Amino acid sequence: MKGMIAWFARNDVAANLLMVTILFLGAWALTSRIPLEVFPAFELDAVSVRVPFPGATPAEVEEGITVKIEEAVQDLPGIKTLRSTAAENIGSVSIEVDSDHDPRQLMNDVKARVDAISTFPADSERPIVYLPEIRRDVITLVISGDVSEKELRAVAERVRDEI
Repeated sequence: MKGMIAWFARNDVAANLLMVTILFLGAWALTSRIPLEVFPAFELDAVSVRVPFPGATPAEVEEGITVKIEEAVQDLPGIKTLRSTAAENIGSVSIEVDSDHDPRQLMNDVKARVDAISTFPADSERPIVYLPEIRRDVITLVISGDVSEKELRAVAERVRDEI
């Protein structure tokens, strides 16, 4: 390593050519190889099913909700994994979609199967079947100052409107 540094110190043209080459390749990679997005696309390949069951224990939710949903959808094509959670007052099932299947189509199939279940407990609410979305903040702005809360709020709203 020490010999290489000494060689570049004696051959300044080679060092400059190497630097220009590295800068050129970096600029080329930045403009043509690295995708730049203001709002990055982020899709989850999953379908979620939630069934509120007010006043129920996790054991009741498991027996009355999650097991029935799992049994109803387990043989659908396009399911990679099935994960369920039974908590107080709610049961949820998360279905990971195979990469070669359309999540929207699987969601429709799951919704049809879940809506066909007639043996949910009487106290449970209607099932909610949806594709989860992840929303990411692009920017967070904090405004502070030695002014009243009312003035600070007015400034914050003005900045928000201008952005």
